[in-house]
Formats: sequence, structure tokens, C-alpha cells
Amino acid sequence: MRMGGAHPAFNAKTIEDLKPLCETLDKHGLSAIMAPKSLSELSDDECAAFGERARELGLVIGEAGFWENIMTADADLQSARIETIRTMLRKADIMGCNCVVTSVGTKGPGDAWNEPHPYMFTEDCKAELRDLVLRILDGLDLKTTKYCLEAWCHSFFYKLDDIKDFIGRVDHPNFAVHLDQMNLVTIESFYQTTDLVNRTFDLLGEHVVSLHMKDIQWDFKHMFLKWDEVLIGDGVLDYATYLQRIAQDLPEDIPCYCEHLRGEDLYAENFKRLHEHAQKSGLQFKQRQ
Repeated sequence: MRMGGAHPAFNAKTIEDLKPLCETLDKHGLSAIMAPKSLSELSDDECAAFGERARELGLVIGEAGFWENIMTADADLQSARIETIRTMLRKADIMGCNCVVTSVGTKGPGDAWNEPHPYMFTEDCKAELRDLVLRILDGLDLKTTKYCLEAWCHSFFYKLDDIKDFIGRVDHPNFAVHLDQMNLVTIESFYQTTDLVNRTFDLLGEHVVSLHMKDIQWDFKHMFLKWDEVLIGDGVLDYATYLQRIAQDLPEDIPCYCEHLRGEDLYAENFKRLHEHAQKSGLQFKQRQ
């Protein structure tokens, strides 16, 4: 396992940033970074050089994200977004990055990638999304990089059986899963996260190429259902089981990222807690060297 953080302080914008970044990474026991946000704008030579330098420094480039709505009803806009993702996949492959991640998208009128809409839970949605995934991957000769969807509760791509079924429908060697275990929690599994983690890895483990590390808690003071992201250990996720299954089922260089925290100090606290959880289970995150 390799740890990283989705914050500018723990990532490099340019190849020149990589070497100075290592002091910060080493301080927190990190050895995974994300691809530069400018990935699609980099030349092929720049991508190759960035990836080579990262590997020389003992770093894994785990993921690049595209967080715009890929299911927009605007055909021209959708085509442009698909082309951007295809460009990112090609350049990520040159760089040696594990995956490019997107959401399922939405038919919601506001064009936000996570806007709820009833269509997103239908068989028609599954069929359309399958065609969209295959359209994104069509003709790309990818040797390292996978195209991934990240589960979210605004679509069918949220329940484990539905995700497993969809992987089978797509049936493409370059389609994989980005696992954020917190995103898969439901009312039924909220107090049974050990079972949820084990079932997740039993069903999806072989398809996972990158992970997020977060925790979840129930805000009962809110009148209706409201769940919050919290620091690891302040929620209900069974991190002992989560880390054990990652170490047992996934490649040793699998990247695991903290995200969505307000500042570097909170990231530092999460990193510390993850190291402590790993040590208690007889595990460790791989260091840069």
C-alpha cells in the first residue's frame, strides 16, 4: 500500500516540483501522488519525462480525475468531454499513471456530475452508460492505465451487486473500479461495515486500481438523513479490516488517497491515524525509498 493526499501540498504541478516535494512526502510517510491537473494539456514527451522522474524518486502516480458530467444531454458538450477523457487516458498511460477516474454523471438539468435524477437508477441508464464507457475506451491502446468509475449514491453504480453486474456488462480489460469504501455505505450497512468491506473485496477486489481513504458518521442533529465525512477513526468504517483486505487482495503498490480535507493539518492527522491503524494490524504503507 502507498499513501497520498488529494491536496496541492502533496502533489506536483510540474516535473521540477517533484524533487522538492519529496521532503514533504517523506515527513508524512507518503509515496503516492496524483497526476498533474494539467495532464491533458501536457505534451507526450512531458508526460513521459514526468512519469520517469517520479519513478526515479520512488513515487507511484495513482490517478487523474475528470469531474464534469459525462452524461450531459448536450451532444456536442458530451463529445468534447469524452475526447478530453480519451486524451487524459492516453497521456496517463504514457506517464505510467494507474487510472483516470470519472463519475457516472447525471441527466439532471443542472449539469453537475452528482445531481440526482430518476433516470440514473434505470436499466436504460445502465445500457447508455455501458455504451459510453466503451465509446471512451474504443481504439485506445492502453498498457498501464485503466478507465474507472467511482461509486456515488446518485446512481445505480452504488450497490455492490449492481457494480459487479455492470463490470460484466462492459467486459473490457481497460475498465476498472476506483474504490472509495465510504461511498458504498448504505443505511443497511452503516453499522455493519466489516461485512461491507469483506463483501466489497470479495466481489470487486480484482477490479480495483486505486482507493480513497475516508470515514463516515451520522449527523443525528439534522432532521433528515445526513452523513458527514470525518477524520479516519471518528466514523464507523472498520479500518482494520479495510487495510487488511487492501494488503491481502491488491498489489503492493496500490495507491490510497486521503481527500476532501480543509487544510494540510487535517491531512497530516489523517496520515498519522492511517499509519497507526496499519501498525496495529501488522501492516505498513510503503515509503518512497
